Amino acid sequence: MVDPHQVNTIIATTVCAFFKGLPDNQIGAEEAKLLAKQITEALHAAGLQIVPVDPEITRL
Repeated sequence: MVDPHQVNTIIATTVCAFFKGLPDNQIGAEEAKLLAKQITEALHAAGLQIVPVDPEITRL
């Protein structure tokens, strides 16, 4: 896996962006960070990996 902090930050930012348009269901940055950590831990527990894309493979 790539840097776990970077992955958690990307997920937390996405979660915050999702909830930004929902005024009745706001989520704070700290809650988003905790949710992101739980998501990455669940993916890891399921045997999945988050890895950078290999540019050579994406050209195919």
